[in-house]
Amino acid sequence: MTGIVSKWVVLREHAVSADDVDADNNVLDEVLARWVDDVCSAYLERCRMLSKMRNRDGLVLRSRVGPLPPGARLGRPSAVAVSAGAREIRPSSFTIAVRLRAAGSTTEVAVNVACVVSLEDPATGETRELGDDIRDELVALEHGAEHYN
Repeated sequence: MTGIVSKWVVLREHAVSADDVDADNNVLDEVLARWVDDVCSAYLERCRMLSKMRNRDGLVLRSRVGPLPPGARLGRPSAVAVSAGAREIRPSSFTIAVRLRAAGSTTEVAVNVACVVSLEDPATGETRELGDDIRDELVALEHGAEHYN
């Protein structure tokens, strides 16, 4: 593995199959998007305080994935490691950083994607403050991160 690796809370490893690539063996854009959604969902499943607040107050979870690179940017990998961790925590939102690291091609490539998460009141659309309990849980998850990517 080349480049800088860091610790991540969630790691998913995907063997790239014929169904995941186009005629030129580049990863399909929709496959890359599915992998990002999957790892963000897996991260959010660990956020029990966020879920508790959402259910208690009848809030809606908003998860906005930033621009995705084209799948071809990963080259022609035989495997892709996809990881997630919270990198920015603000009063009313936090950012899940996602790293996709391709392996098994002539060069190893890593690309990053951001997903901003917030809780909103469904009646007003107002974004709610997350509070100290959620912030503390996110920090604890990051301290307990055990995967490298």
